[in-house]
Amino acid sequence: MPIIPLIILLVMVSTFSLPVHHSSVNIPQLPPTGITWVTKPLQQVYNLIQSRFIGLIPGNYTEPSSSDYSTMSTIFGFIDTGVSQSDAGSILSASNLATQLKYQLIPMNDSATGNKYYVLMENTTVNRGWGSYLFPAERSPSTTQVVIEAPHPVTDFNSQQIAYTIFTSAYPHVTALLVSGVERTFGPNGQTDMAHRTQSIFETAHEAFTKFGSVVIQIHGFDASHHPTEPMVVLSDGDGGINGALQAIASNLEAAKLSVGIFDGFTHEKLGAQKNIQGRYARAFGAGFVHSEISSIVVYNDTLITKYENSLTRSILNKFGFPAYQIDIKIPIIALGIMSFFFVAGYRLSKNNPD
Repeated sequence: MPIIPLIILLVMVSTFSLPVHHSSVNIPQLPPTGITWVTKPLQQVYNLIQSRFIGLIPGNYTEPSSSDYSTMSTIFGFIDTGVSQSDAGSILSASNLATQLKYQLIPMNDSATGNKYYVLMENTTVNRGWGSYLFPAERSPSTTQVVIEAPHPVTDFNSQQIAYTIFTSAYPHVTALLVSGVERTFGPNGQTDMAHRTQSIFETAHEAFTKFGSVVIQIHGFDASHHPTEPMVVLSDGDGGINGALQAIASNLEAAKLSVGIFDGFTHEKLGAQKNIQGRYARAFGAGFVHSEISSIVVYNDTLITKYENSLTRSILNKFGFPAYQIDIKIPIIALGIMSFFFVAGYRLSKNNPD
């Protein structure tokens, strides 16, 4: 067999292999020691975060430097190591480094639940719109890392609070909550639309915690008056495909009697997130991406929004019914076709050029 088809086969198999999800081992993971914990309601701290981009002046935005990006990436790496390995030294290193960028890493003991978190937010003396990032101080032994994102706070109908509710309700089965620090409409040329920027601190955080086999759930909202024919929730992976996490969320939403539409490349195209930067990155690195658009009809109805939040929480706690990534039957067919082409071409070449 010619070497080129063999290489293509190996690439296709490695790219579309099912991730292995082993059975969870119930080993308690304690928060790192040597950390000074602040005991107060986590919601109170999150309200302070929200106050930074809610008000008469809708936030602010300052472009980070290349050094800022590098430093924040290092901070996120320390936090990831600190939580996953219960390494107090990494958490303290992240905290010390954060002060250089006028950020603070707060170890929070939520007095409402007793759960522990790390909150990375800008100091009260600055407001650059770089975002706030929350992490559980312990992680579930599940192999699935789940990241919740709110790139369009306020603009997308309270999406930042909806994301927070799901994040805290699914503790400790969610790796991180990423919240943009500014509305998407702040700036004349879309400078603050974090879902469509290739460079931002928000994107830096996304890349730090998005890994092969993980799941990213991004919360958005749409105005029902502008999309009157759309269902209550529109889900998309950004390219018209589907993954098990998206399917599980859709099933739970439908079980809660919320109408659901799934972008398939054509239907619900305007809400399909085809240009979403975080979605492109997630797909490229073998992570499941779920872009969730919520109708304003749901957002402003207490009963419906509770059903939505409970459905997503249930999906996360049930681990989406993994394995989450189904192989599309078209993939092996296309791979076989490519291999056949090169095999025939190689055979003809060898006939035309005998030894």
